[in-house]
Amino acid sequence: MRNIKFLILSSQFLVLLLLTGCATFPQNESTSSADQNKVSLSVSPLLKFEDLPTPKGFKLLDKESFAFQNDKSRVALLKYYGGQNAEQVLAFYKEQMASFNWSLVNVIEYDRKVLNYENSEESCIITIQPNGGKSMVTVALSPKSRPIKSEKGSSREYK
Repeated sequence: MRNIKFLILSSQFLVLLLLTGCATFPQNESTSSADQNKVSLSVSPLLKFEDLPTPKGFKLLDKESFAFQNDKSRVALLKYYGGQNAEQVLAFYKEQMASFNWSLVNVIEYDRKVLNYENSEESCIITIQPNGGKSMVTVALSPKSRPIKSEKGSSREYK
């Protein structure tokens, strides 16, 4: 029964994650000053999860966010909005996530910036969307997928 509940919750999380990828925002990010990108961001004292940093001054968008935690796993889709540009937020997460024991898997940069992290138990995808000179940040947290066990007696070799 727990597996069914977990499967349903995971499916809902993935649907929400895919839907957030369809959102669009104005592409008016200001790059007028090189000094603006050199501003260092600090970690907000109010964290939804202790090991997921949020830039100071960024506000959690409660109506667009959710989080679930039990004794075995955590699942969250957290949206934040703040007054720093996407390059500053990207630098913040590259620096801070390592100090919270997250390993960077890869970074994808196009109009958005997508950072994929993992630790021993979980995966975390951080999407940074420019919005004028400000940024929208989406943090998606989920358990790592586990390999599917093959049935005994079935041979699944590829030739």
